[in-house]
Amino acid sequence: MRYELTDLKVFLAIAAARSLSGGAADMHLTAPSASYRLKNLEQALGTALFERTSKGMQLTPAGLTVRRYAEAILGNVERLGAEMQRHTDGVVGHIRVFANSSTLNGLAPALSRFLAAYPNVNVELEEHLSATVVKAVQDDAADIGLAAGDIDFGGLTAIPYARDELVFVTPPGHPLAEFPIVPLDMALAHDLVGIGKKSSNFVFLEAMANKLGVAPRVRVHAPSFADVLACVKEGVGISLVPYSIAAAFIQSGQVQKVRVDEPWAQRQQCIVLKSPQSLLPHEQAFVSYVVKTNASALADAAAPAIRGS
Repeated sequence: MRYELTDLKVFLAIAAARSLSGGAADMHLTAPSASYRLKNLEQALGTALFERTSKGMQLTPAGLTVRRYAEAILGNVERLGAEMQRHTDGVVGHIRVFANSSTLNGLAPALSRFLAAYPNVNVELEEHLSATVVKAVQDDAADIGLAAGDIDFGGLTAIPYARDELVFVTPPGHPLAEFPIVPLDMALAHDLVGIGKKSSNFVFLEAMANKLGVAPRVRVHAPSFADVLACVKEGVGISLVPYSIAAAFIQSGQVQKVRVDEPWAQRQQCIVLKSPQSLLPHEQAFVSYVVKTNASALADAAAPAIRGS
């Protein structure tokens, strides 16, 4: 079968407007022209894509399927155009990376080394919940995902590259700091410092609190983990953060660590791919930098203990 991209665009416009005339107007076409385009597509597919109802034009089951694939096809065409423009501008590669907050905040060393080594490759980063990261890779909205925690990878390839732990940090001398490990509900009885409301870290905490029927007592949403730790240090409240981000503050005594007695606190960090074979050379290089940089960091952290044994 052969499909005209314009026919797909007209189909999507009609579906969005729920009206032939409305879709035609959005495409700057006359209604007869839009009708002709739609008929061409239906004839090529051998089935009706719409049914007319009192509520306007409704997609048939076949139409719903076509809409899903048409959106993906046209999205890929748009991305192809953007990629080709980057080649024209001297950029030979572009990587779309979706990551949750903890993996994103630990990405800087690998990312900076990769970008320095590959000056003609750009990296586009977006923060999302781990489940959304997986969905984005499945739907080709992201080339590579970085996710953490016990999640369903839905048949994708997941490459473990680091481990971390979500912990509560408290001001020195805080009542909660008397306990080495606490259940979540006990911690939620105290005032909190949260990172941004839409950050994957806070959205996750809020979801876990909601399961317990508790609303987090947030005093302030700080713009970054550095600001969160500064607020905790000054006694504003406690906060749930990845240990790797707070380690320096904890070790220097500026804040205290309290572990969380929840199975989700231990976080395996993974690179999420459709398959290693699907990656372009510069994407393979990015994955290699993430894995090797974190392996080096683990080796450096373990070195003093090895020498002292």
